[in-house]
Amino acid sequence: MSRVRNEFDMGVNTIETGRKRTLRYVGFVLIQSLVYGFGNPLTKVAYESLTPFWLLAVRFALAAALFAVFKWQDIFDALKKFSVKVWLPSAICGTAAYISINLALNLTSATNVGFLMSLPVLFTPILGAIVLRKKYVVKHLPLQLLAVIGLYFLCCNGGRFSFSAGDVLALLSAIFLAGMLVFGETAVADMDPVVFTALQAGTTAVISLLCALIFEDAGVFSSVKPAAWAVVAYLAITCTILAYLLQNIAIKHLSSRTVSMFQCTQPILTAAASFLLLRETLSGVGLLGAVIIVAAVLLDTRVSQE
Repeated sequence: MSRVRNEFDMGVNTIETGRKRTLRYVGFVLIQSLVYGFGNPLTKVAYESLTPFWLLAVRFALAAALFAVFKWQDIFDALKKFSVKVWLPSAICGTAAYISINLALNLTSATNVGFLMSLPVLFTPILGAIVLRKKYVVKHLPLQLLAVIGLYFLCCNGGRFSFSAGDVLALLSAIFLAGMLVFGETAVADMDPVVFTALQAGTTAVISLLCALIFEDAGVFSSVKPAAWAVVAYLAITCTILAYLLQNIAIKHLSSRTVSMFQCTQPILTAAASFLLLRETLSGVGLLGAVIIVAAVLLDTRVSQE
């Protein structure tokens, strides 16, 4: 009898430990959302004197350089050990996503971008079924659609939504972000998340630099304001190094679908930061959207535990 009781207690402790671990990694995703919440409106501030591709090139080059200083040996070893097929698909998707996001921020509102770039909540399970051969769990679909409705109310002024070129780019970024999560899930299963993050940053830096040299004028640096450089530093250290790391560590322990669901909280924080920094206001319907998002995320978490 005592043996059965001991086994039961061990099982309960294991479940409790697993839940605490899950909450920790969910917390990582929420911190990432907070960081990006301020990053989107701050990027628009930087655009007052710095062009999109040069901003991306400097941001990711700075992040990659910092990684190289502290992890150069691990990065070098990983390049020898792992095929590019392991890490490059996610890195390319990440590069395409952030190019799309930054171009979108130059063409439409930060709140609209916040809404559209959170749509991986729909695309990630579909890509996961195709790429990872994961079963698509239909019971999550109503809650994912509920989250999208909340996102729409939150960021689109109660339904008065105009679909501009910037919005198209933001929508494309959502598809690429889903690819980044799905391919990243397979990469971090084998690789150190820090090294993987460094390779992602380096890939984006190289491609962004090439795009800047082709499409933009380097003479822009002569008139860059100090505020723009401060934003670039924030984006490199927090939105790239910190946020990428948090996402890659979380996705090593949570599914890409779960991560994408909790990233739905990002537009709430983007809307709040947009009000503080850009005076983009949030209506009563927008507040309702925020409540719907939180409810959808909590319900989806409950369904996942059943």
